[in-house]
Amino acid sequence: MKILARLQKTIKAFFQKEPPPEYEVTQFVISDRQPITGASKISFFVNNSEPDVSVTRTFENENDVIDWLISNDNFKQMLYRKLFSSSSVIHHCGVKEPITEPKKKPGDIDILLYKASDESNAVGIECKIVKSESLENQSPKINKITSVQKKGTKQADGYVKIGFSRVFLMVILLDDGRHYKNPNFVFRTTPTEELKELYNFDWNTKMNKDVGIIYAYISQLTSNHINQTKGLGLRIEREAKERFQNKELTEKIKNLNH
Repeated sequence: MKILARLQKTIKAFFQKEPPPEYEVTQFVISDRQPITGASKISFFVNNSEPDVSVTRTFENENDVIDWLISNDNFKQMLYRKLFSSSSVIHHCGVKEPITEPKKKPGDIDILLYKASDESNAVGIECKIVKSESLENQSPKINKITSVQKKGTKQADGYVKIGFSRVFLMVILLDDGRHYKNPNFVFRTTPTEELKELYNFDWNTKMNKDVGIIYAYISQLTSNHINQTKGLGLRIEREAKERFQNKELTEKIKNLNH
């Protein structure tokens, strides 16, 4: 059986968004695992001799990404404390009936959260994936942004109609930084200017203003597999407007635990 040494750091990175010229704060956790082989020295955050698969091709579908994220204790704690200022939170993923109706948007609830014994103040989170893959000596390959803008906004609006206390659209960036040349691995992420189409989208006119916006980051900082070496980031771009949650929905949420 292999024994793994773990190294984990928490940092706060500052990303500039234009316009306006102001800085948003992203909470970021980086971690690495290395086998203990008996050698006198263990090096962390170094590339394996053979590059592993890109994080943009690691997951089969959106649900796999969500399940992977929500099973990570570091990410859960960041998310829970941002939304509830507490770690005592209940979560459900991929919830359908009786919360949603068949063949009607949003189809399912990607993430449903509430503080323990407080189902009347639940948070519904619609998730959409954006993929960015660094390339040798050229701009990164970025896709899925259009899907976020078209489908994500409509589905998030569907959450509002269901009646959650708060609703968020969470954009998850799968960021393959293996080919970025920055000597500091922490900064091997897609440059902000390459993501202007995403960050400068007109959310105010395209989506219900009560819906909050979260950016989540799964960053592949070395050539290693994302399960070995990773960076996880979270930023609340826009707070959700809190509303009164109807009693019928609250009862349905309570029944999820039975």
